[in-house]
Amino acid sequence: MTPEKWFDPYWYLQQYPDIARAGLNPLEHYLNHGINEGRLPCRLQSLEWDQALWQKEQPERECVQALSTLAASDNPLEASYAAFALGRWHAWQDNWPQAARVLAGRAQAGQRLPAHHGPELLAVEALVRTGQLAKAWHRLGGLQQQERAWADASLATANVLAAKATHYARAPSSVKQAWQAQRLGWINRVWQQVGLEAAKLVDPNGALQLDNLAVDRPLPEVQVTPAKTPLVSVIIPAYNSEQGLSTALKSLVDQSLVVACPGAVEILVVDDASTDNTATVAETFARQHPNVRVLRQPSNAGAYAARNRGLAEARGDFITVHDADDWSHPRKLELQWRALQENSQWMACNSHWVRCTPELQFTRWRMEEGWIYRNTSSLMFRRVVFETLGYWDEVRVEADTEYYYRIRAAFGPQSTGEVLPGIPLAFGRVVPTALTVLPATHLATQFAGVRAEYRKAAFAWHENATGAEQLYMPHKPQNRPFTAPADILR
Repeated sequence: MTPEKWFDPYWYLQQYPDIARAGLNPLEHYLNHGINEGRLPCRLQSLEWDQALWQKEQPERECVQALSTLAASDNPLEASYAAFALGRWHAWQDNWPQAARVLAGRAQAGQRLPAHHGPELLAVEALVRTGQLAKAWHRLGGLQQQERAWADASLATANVLAAKATHYARAPSSVKQAWQAQRLGWINRVWQQVGLEAAKLVDPNGALQLDNLAVDRPLPEVQVTPAKTPLVSVIIPAYNSEQGLSTALKSLVDQSLVVACPGAVEILVVDDASTDNTATVAETFARQHPNVRVLRQPSNAGAYAARNRGLAEARGDFITVHDADDWSHPRKLELQWRALQENSQWMACNSHWVRCTPELQFTRWRMEEGWIYRNTSSLMFRRVVFETLGYWDEVRVEADTEYYYRIRAAFGPQSTGEVLPGIPLAFGRVVPTALTVLPATHLATQFAGVRAEYRKAAFAWHENATGAEQLYMPHKPQNRPFTAPADILR
């Protein structure tokens, strides 16, 4: 199949006016640049039905039926995208056998859409989750040959090895230990290929889990001049987080910036009136590490109120946030801090992360280009951002995304950057009680629901502002600057 057969030059120029303005040949641009940029060659009905499915513009049954018909089309572009859309939908519904079946029938030859490797990664995950490990190995082998340095493929290999150990439960312990060592090796490959330190097990005889990860100390020293005030303030909002808080704090006190100069970093744990031992865990760390400080909320007010409490007391030149049950690579703070030093036009930067279970099974709730993506919670910003824009919106969800885009609205699109994109500098723990997975506030509501409504209102506020001063959010505003859905108001 040649691209010329399905390419629509008139649609391409209409869809991408920048190409029309530049006076470029549409087909030549698509072949030389557009494919790699993720541009489409023609109108896709499968894409439209996929959007209608997630945005609930049409009944689910009608969308799924339309996509199923298109998946059998003789147009390989429509067929391949429709199969991906169906596979992703079934995976989101936890119907992995159906996802595996649909993705197995996806066209294997010629040009396929989307052009990235997300569909192949999803196919591997579906095969693993349905116990088809031989097929998963075969599919993964082809993916590794195409993208030898792709971090997602390395993490997928670790997943297959974990599934293998579970599947062969009666294998000798020595064999399982070898598989575990291989798993850790594939995870470490992600960091080592960009010159970062490898992880090890805190307990060498323990299982490979999120709570059993560490990096050897001492790390090579970072050149940091001790100052009277911290260079970086890290805010940790914590509510009933006793199970994962130790892991998060350990990964922070082991940061290279802390090792080089303990006074360069302050860690503010804001206990949001937890009913478990969260405060005790935090206070134990604070007694052992002078740069850890514990703040207690008088009553449970939510993660963004806790962030704002920390923001009001932060003394750093740079401010960032860390979730209470995640693990960060010890170079994370340093890399983001250095990036802001080296890019004076950046007001803020993010690093990337990957979601995983406590047993280090990597995944993503909705497949895009891969599992690894920008970590909104990793936002590190200069103090001038806080002084100009104020606080997070104290709603239940989405305020971190709003703050990120508020920065871009105030300072321009060049004001934010990303550090080592495609390399996870944090592992985000997947827990069943998180607001991102509960039905009313699930991440899926960004397409249709409370998150979508909130984003629309917030972006309108950003667009209508005539200056950065109009985007300042007080700590406790008497009147909201934009309307938010009642379900996410505190």
